[in-house]
Amino acid sequence: MSTFAVEISSAVFLGLFDVGSMFVIALLAVLLFGGDLPKMGRKFGKFYSEFQRNVGAFKSEVSSVMNDITSEINDPSSSRSSVARSSGASSAKKSALVKDEDEIEASAPKFEPPKK
Repeated sequence: MSTFAVEISSAVFLGLFDVGSMFVIALLAVLLFGGDLPKMGRKFGKFYSEFQRNVGAFKSEVSSVMNDITSEINDPSSSRSSVARSSGASSAKKSALVKDEDEIEASAPKFEPPKK
């Protein structure tokens, strides 16, 4: 992050909370959580680090999908050959299914209407 962005984000943060309101928030946190404040801080730190890790994994997954899409757009011949290979395999499966269906005889019980 550039220093300019850090200055802007800290200026926005300081604009939202002045020193007095930050002191009041800290005092309320101590009163509410008391001795559990360090434990709460550790939990928040673990949560935040896990959140950052998941965000990084999500970003890398999105970028890999975008790279795959752009490579398919830029080189459509490779995607066509893979589609042709997969369609050839599916047509072989379909022909095998048709042979099996021809060999099976249809059998159903004769329909008898109900008697009155």
